[in-house]
Amino acid sequence: MPLMWIAVALVGVLLAPTVWSAVWSMGSSQWIAALALGLVFAPLAIGVYLTFRILDFPDLTVDASFPAGGAMAASLTVAGVHPWLTLPAAMALGALLGAVTGLLHVFLRINSLLASIITLTAAFTVNIRIQGSSNVSLIGVDRIFTPLTDPIRDQLESWFGDTGVQIHRATVTTIVTFVVVVVVVLALRWFFKTEVGLALRATGANVPMSRSQGINTSGYLVGGIALSNALAALTGALFVHHEGFADVNSGRGLIVAGLASVIIGEVLFLRHQPSILRHIVAVAMGMIVYRIAIALALNASLQFPGVGEARLEGTDIKFATAAIVALMLAFPRLRAAQADRQRRRNR
Repeated sequence: MPLMWIAVALVGVLLAPTVWSAVWSMGSSQWIAALALGLVFAPLAIGVYLTFRILDFPDLTVDASFPAGGAMAASLTVAGVHPWLTLPAAMALGALLGAVTGLLHVFLRINSLLASIITLTAAFTVNIRIQGSSNVSLIGVDRIFTPLTDPIRDQLESWFGDTGVQIHRATVTTIVTFVVVVVVVLALRWFFKTEVGLALRATGANVPMSRSQGINTSGYLVGGIALSNALAALTGALFVHHEGFADVNSGRGLIVAGLASVIIGEVLFLRHQPSILRHIVAVAMGMIVYRIAIALALNASLQFPGVGEARLEGTDIKFATAAIVALMLAFPRLRAAQADRQRRRNR
């Protein structure tokens, strides 16, 4: 057995007790909360997939589009706008931010990362202006989940007692966001079968060939980035309706979570050359797995000789995220290297 797989097996044996302990220590409320957050953030993961995989465009604007969508949703909801109407408004703002990044890159020839950083910096002021303050509360205001909250709480309480009351909020979020994610996935499936969707995919796959076919690659690039950030803003709006507040700093580091979801989805759920629909579904499932992995990491405890028990705190979530991304990035590369060595030996 190659040394790499021996090391992997050894690490697996050492961590197995910790993982199982974390699995059993997580209550039903934590499992459902992780599932709910996974579905809330699924549109953001799909948006990151659009830019990084389909358009091959590294884009950090999602860190700005997420709080922008939340700011728009919170402000309109507090102003009395119907909660469901705040979602398309949030998506419109996110699309605008994405378009700004695309235009900076296409017409001013600014590097993609620098263009997104410029938009990210400017968007902070925009979000403050929209909210009127750094934080907006939705306590006492009807949200998209409000109509289902009381009926589902009563039903779950009749079935599970106090446990049902504890999980009712996450259950409502899971049900509503599942419907939203299904609509997003089906809409994207339809979109990528249209002429515009095919042209967008062609732009990301091969720009010179697309131009030779008369495709306006600059326009499709800007449109694709706008679509990606619209999905990130939709996630921000859903998150605000779920948490009950909007914060202008809520989007920091979300690009890493999106990348982690893309990689996890590809590693765990994709084989060979699947369809675009399977790619999108796999990425959404990757976000759910990512949120569950974070919950497990925060519930796990490690025993070190002479040190005692070590646990991750809520403030360590960035460390857990970085570790998960590193592992998911390393796994396919190690697997490819192992396959290459095997092919050489067979020769």
